Amino acid sequence: MRAAWTIARRELRALFDHPTGYLLLIVFVAMNDFFFFRLAYQLQSASLRPMLDLLPWVFLFFVPAVTMRALAEDARTGTIEVVLAQPINEAQLLMGKYIGQVVFVWTALLATVPISFALAFGAELQVGVTIAQYVGAALLAVGMAGVGVWSSSVSRNQITAVMVGMAVLFVLILLGLDPMIVGLPPELGGYAATLSLLSHFSNIARGVIDLRDVVYFVSVAAVFLFLAYYGLMARKLSPGGATVKRLRLGVLLLSVSAIVVNLFGRHIGGRLDLTPGRAYTLSPAARTMLRNLPDYVTIKFYTSAEVPTEFALMKRDVEDLLSDFRSAGGGKVRVVFKDPGKDSLAKNEASQLGIPPVQFNVMGRSEYQVKQGYMGLAVSYANANQVIPTISRTDDLEYRLSSFIRLLTRPAKPIIGWVNSQRDAQIRRQWTQLQGELRTRFDVRPLELSADSAPNDSTKVLVLGGSPDSFPEAQQARVLRYLERGGSAFVFSAGMLMSPQSEFAQPLPVTWNPVLRPFGVSINADMIFDRASNRPIGMPTAIGRVGVPYPFWLSSLSTKASVVNQGVDGVFLPWSSTVDTTGARPGTVTPLFFTSRYAGVEGLRVLISPSRQWPSDSLRTRLVAVQVNSHTATDTTNKGPTGRLIVVGSTDFSVDGFLQPENATFFLNAIDWLAQDIDLIAIRSKDRSPPRLLFASPLMQDAAKYGNVIGIPVLLALFAAVRLIRRKGLQKRPYQAGANPGSAA
Repeated sequence: MRAAWTIARRELRALFDHPTGYLLLIVFVAMNDFFFFRLAYQLQSASLRPMLDLLPWVFLFFVPAVTMRALAEDARTGTIEVVLAQPINEAQLLMGKYIGQVVFVWTALLATVPISFALAFGAELQVGVTIAQYVGAALLAVGMAGVGVWSSSVSRNQITAVMVGMAVLFVLILLGLDPMIVGLPPELGGYAATLSLLSHFSNIARGVIDLRDVVYFVSVAAVFLFLAYYGLMARKLSPGGATVKRLRLGVLLLSVSAIVVNLFGRHIGGRLDLTPGRAYTLSPAARTMLRNLPDYVTIKFYTSAEVPTEFALMKRDVEDLLSDFRSAGGGKVRVVFKDPGKDSLAKNEASQLGIPPVQFNVMGRSEYQVKQGYMGLAVSYANANQVIPTISRTDDLEYRLSSFIRLLTRPAKPIIGWVNSQRDAQIRRQWTQLQGELRTRFDVRPLELSADSAPNDSTKVLVLGGSPDSFPEAQQARVLRYLERGGSAFVFSAGMLMSPQSEFAQPLPVTWNPVLRPFGVSINADMIFDRASNRPIGMPTAIGRVGVPYPFWLSSLSTKASVVNQGVDGVFLPWSSTVDTTGARPGTVTPLFFTSRYAGVEGLRVLISPSRQWPSDSLRTRLVAVQVNSHTATDTTNKGPTGRLIVVGSTDFSVDGFLQPENATFFLNAIDWLAQDIDLIAIRSKDRSPPRLLFASPLMQDAAKYGNVIGIPVLLALFAAVRLIRRKGLQKRPYQAGANPGSAA
């Protein structure tokens, strides 16, 4: 390998001693950074995914341009014969050339690392995910550089080498997508999907290094290096000789072996999950639940080979998760795979369980084709079943399976009492989506404030939401007695009343404050605006609806101080009020969500129009949601109520029209904590979304962007100028026998 490393160093010097190498680096970095920041700032996401989504397409041009001269230039000038006349063989020459090209591409990737440091000024960067993403980018370079070196070996013309390399890489990128494989049998289409560069790269880009993806990129490089080796050896052998035939057979066998390892290596185990909280790895809570199952649980996965190819990789994720469930169950979790398309009994069974065939639109050569396939799952325990008719996503599958198993193995559903409000019903505030989620694991029962119904000891959690017209004293007393006995309540309401016929909001006494005051907590009659952390609202213009910032739609920030919000970066709180905790006993209140430091409050008569002017004085952080636990380790007096509370200063954050995934996660986590059933919180709260990008000032945001888009290319250009000028000066020095080349003449 010493000879190969010597050639690799020579290749790197050749690239860094020529203006073309620096030009490629500068163009790559400038273009990559420009498109990244353009998209990242639109998404307000502190993630490298915008760069990684574009990287294969950028490499499609960049890698062949880097590798085009690796062998083609030496073949054209005859240098390759001179090199091989030295004590070096073709394999060492090829590996040296390949390593040099790969290291140069890695250097280009290294020049994009300042993007991560720039994002760190606007959010808490996920270091593990970033490392995994750069490992994936490095592996992508390994595979694509192999193609580039091979294309450089098939022609003496560098332009031809570039075009051949781009063509092959283009096919590898698109391979497995419907426009490329339409008309192929389903089984063959599934194999084609596993040969796509994009599919394997996207798996690593999410933050999980899977051994199967590593094997794929290494095998791609190996196949094309074998072909390049054959091209080098064939130059000096007789075309029809026995030696070249043996060489051809040997290279063919090695290439086929590498392809077979990739195609049939689906069951290769091993992955490294570097995401925060190991979001793609079975959580400890799920393992504990599965280990303590009272009896056998059967998971049946109904899948068909006729699903579109984009579902083939999803199928791999499902199979991995089911394998983890089976291992964690210690023999009590049985996993069965069935294909209803080939087994009539499995088809009838799927139909009885409510798992129908799903029609997929597949783009053909001139029209859309309709195919049918199965992608459903059923969990069975005793004589009961829970079914997912069609799996369309896998990011929440661990939670759904765990909740099914929890529900099936639990004797009875806990009771949730949800207090209904006539005023909310009149203005069509509905919580059907959220209540539907709750009903999968709880018995949700409506309670009327005006009725004699009251929460009893069997009620695990009381939901007090919205803005009722009144709260009778008799009902207040019932709720207080329930809390004094150790009951729990989720309270969410705003202190301002908005009328659909007016652009103004008026103060509204919060109905629930009388039952909150014994805990020292209350919701204020005001409305918060946040000039920095908010969501846009659509405004009609001449060219259509345009999103403009709306400070009354808070994008709150999470303290991550409780199990309730530990996996939630923030929630969307429209028209929210502040939460006052000044009267609470020390140690009983845990802040959950707050605003940025650019938030203010208004009371009395508040103009809610998005086009209004926003004050710039009295801005500071405001508290919008808290957790109250009257049981503290330091308080042994047992004074006051002994229940649990979650208090949120917004009514609309959980209604059907505004419910966001992060809001639903927080709400369900809160219900589990209030019900003292927290096994599923850690599973549901796995946050796979990147942190929100929020810079302290516009100046910092511009500095992060232009420091990379302009600053890094300028530094590369200056380095190139210094190095090339110095090299040119060395070339002009007169030759002196025995003199050190690096010393002065």
